[in-house]
Amino acid sequence: MYSILIEDEFWISRDELMERLMKKGIETRTFFIPMHEQPVFLNMGLFKGESYPVAEELAEKGMYLPSSSGLTEGEIRYVYKAIKEVSAITF
Repeated sequence: MYSILIEDEFWISRDELMERLMKKGIETRTFFIPMHEQPVFLNMGLFKGESYPVAEELAEKGMYLPSSSGLTEGEIRYVYKAIKEVSAITF
């Protein structure tokens, strides 16, 4: 899997980047839902009132890029160029 974190210094949010890439036909996924926030565990009463800042930050900022053993070099370049293009600051 190819994963990246969109830090606060990046000028657009992770969700905005994902939306812009989707418009270019590039599917992405958010990182995991931390265990302490998963509905199944919350419904069981587990992790009540607990906080795990590192897991929460990774879940908030992380995204997976397309990955496959079958990705061609051209497809990888397309994703790279699309990220550069959609995240470019324009005035």
